[in-house]
Amino acid sequence: MKTAPGFGAAPAALPITAESQPDLWLLVADTAARLGVPAPDEVDLYPVPEVVALPGRLLLGLPYVLDLPADELAAVVAHELVHLHAAARLVPAGGAGAETLADALVAQVVSPESVAAALVHASYLSLTFERFVLQYVGPLAAAGWYPVDFWAAWRWRLGQERERFELPELAGRVTALLGTSRVPATAAGVRPVPLRPLPVEVEAGFAKQLAERLGNAAPGPVTPAPLPPAPCPTSVRLGTPARTAPEPEPPGLRAVTFDAADTAVWEEAATQCAIRVREVAAELLGHPAVLARDVLALVREGRAAEILERCGGQSPELFPVSRILVPFVSDLLRRRGHHPEHVLRQHVLIGPDFERVDLDELIDPLERGADPDPRLLRLLG
Repeated sequence: MKTAPGFGAAPAALPITAESQPDLWLLVADTAARLGVPAPDEVDLYPVPEVVALPGRLLLGLPYVLDLPADELAAVVAHELVHLHAAARLVPAGGAGAETLADALVAQVVSPESVAAALVHASYLSLTFERFVLQYVGPLAAAGWYPVDFWAAWRWRLGQERERFELPELAGRVTALLGTSRVPATAAGVRPVPLRPLPVEVEAGFAKQLAERLGNAAPGPVTPAPLPPAPCPTSVRLGTPARTAPEPEPPGLRAVTFDAADTAVWEEAATQCAIRVREVAAELLGHPAVLARDVLALVREGRAAEILERCGGQSPELFPVSRILVPFVSDLLRRRGHHPEHVLRQHVLIGPDFERVDLDELIDPLERGADPDPRLLRLLG
């Protein structure tokens, strides 16, 4: 179940066995048996929010394993196994309705409620994971670091963002399963499948892989050769170089914890994004003097994705307004003496008079097409 745009080639994976992760191995084997298809010979964990079924092999995204309740994880696994065995006429490969038909087949062995909840929960995990990587790992990678405490930090942020995202594009599939677009709530007490602790070096290695993907795409040293404009580090997609010219291999990334990361890293990331947004806005408007309200006007005209694409950001359809305005407004406020409330809440800024500004709260309505919050207008004025 791939619920977000692609993350590029799969990173290295960690094979598991019935001995190393018995509960997870049993869930996969039991799901395959209920579907009546062969269980995979190899099951691997890897640090991407997807589940991918290949002949004889199943790749389980660690974000899903860490957070999806066991019945929803079984639904995601079953969905991919159904598609893998499309040649056996379980479901037609591709084409209109293939996903809905696969959902219906999975609902015969996993409850329809679990399938519906898995659709939305997995999509939510994919979006929050990617957003966290772009906003928090990207600046570190651009500065030459990778966060060894990535997984604990991401799960902390995940708890902060529960129920934040709306996913209306899934309503049709949910309705087909349940007759209503309302997604059932997760049953109280349902936990993810028990996962034995992974070695510390494995978690750190996964975090380094994610940072290296951003480091590979991050701006390199300035050279005299003409190159397209460098993207800001928080807009680069995993594994997708923003330039067409070959990039040198990045220097080896050094380990750091989020608490130990220099504040200047986050300030520089916001500043570079703001500079690039102003440059693109000047190109679009045809004059060099660009004010904050000009950027807001372009966003309200529906040109956020265009700006993000011109800035070098990949998948510009993914939260384009937030990805432009959060660093842009953050840069304005930091110059006025504001500072982040917490190292993992860079979008919440505290002013010199202790006023608290939550940029997500102010900007999210614009993402949904609503009028700008008056407080945002005052900040930009």
